[in-house]
Amino acid sequence: MLSRLFLGALFIVAAVLKLLSIDAFEVYIYSFGLCSYTWTTFFSRLLIFTELFLGLSLIFKIHFRRIWQLAMLLMLGFTLFLVYAAIFRNDSNCHCFGSLIELDPWQSIVKNIIIIALLLLIRKEESHAYRPVQRKWLFGGILVLSLAIPFVAVPMDVVYNRIYSEKENINTSAFYQSLSDSTYMDFLNVLPEKTADSVVFEHETRLMDVSSGRYLINYALSGCKFCKTGAEKLSLMFDRHGISHDKLKFVVIGSDYSISEFVKVTSTYDYPHWRISLPKMMDITFGNFPLYVLVEDGKVIMAGDFRILDDDLIMSLQ
Repeated sequence: MLSRLFLGALFIVAAVLKLLSIDAFEVYIYSFGLCSYTWTTFFSRLLIFTELFLGLSLIFKIHFRRIWQLAMLLMLGFTLFLVYAAIFRNDSNCHCFGSLIELDPWQSIVKNIIIIALLLLIRKEESHAYRPVQRKWLFGGILVLSLAIPFVAVPMDVVYNRIYSEKENINTSAFYQSLSDSTYMDFLNVLPEKTADSVVFEHETRLMDVSSGRYLINYALSGCKFCKTGAEKLSLMFDRHGISHDKLKFVVIGSDYSISEFVKVTSTYDYPHWRISLPKMMDITFGNFPLYVLVEDGKVIMAGDFRILDDDLIMSLQ
């Protein structure tokens, strides 16, 4: 009994921790190049739903035999996936427990072996003797709750965008002023790395030229984890679709050191970076970070947080 309750709680904890860092989890899944980002947001929530459903079903011991089989199949599938990640990638975190508890693929494989052993230990247990009506309502409640938490409480980007599509995110007058006033922004020319642990900049006075063609401008705080996640997401998208890195402009707040850390963590060495002061950034973004601005021939077409980022938007920059 204790093993079953422990496994149920473990599945639920894993699902909740993934949901709490859903953006980083989505970026990790997307990095495997299996599907578009829109489908990635769906697939990541489907995994969270499955773990919630299994966890609650194990705890309440309903349809036990089928739930046990599904749990075993899921763990075997996860383990094969982790073997691939361990052999062919160099991931520091496989996001089995989101971003809060970091396990590399090898550590997670050991964790899965323990879970599989515990599943084998409880394989002979039987479903609780619920009355038919009780079983029907309980199973339905578990199913609805497991679906509602990842898909309704934390909606997919395509749903989120429909809800918040009319929200004003940018001060356009301050934005246009920044394009014409070189005192607004300081261009950071990223030089080849002097050592493995540093990124060196040359500071230049240069206007950001977005007067011809389509560009995406990313306003970010160098120490903001959401800004870093968004930058990683963009870098993956640009490389997958072969978009010129000049089409993405980073405008960042921070010291040389903090921006250097931002560049290293997000692997955006060969993207153009500008630095801006906090008051001017606040003037442009209304304090929304990260903010992404789609510009065509110098005019703002769209502005929003990283939930507006999808493959169609990135491919429109070609």
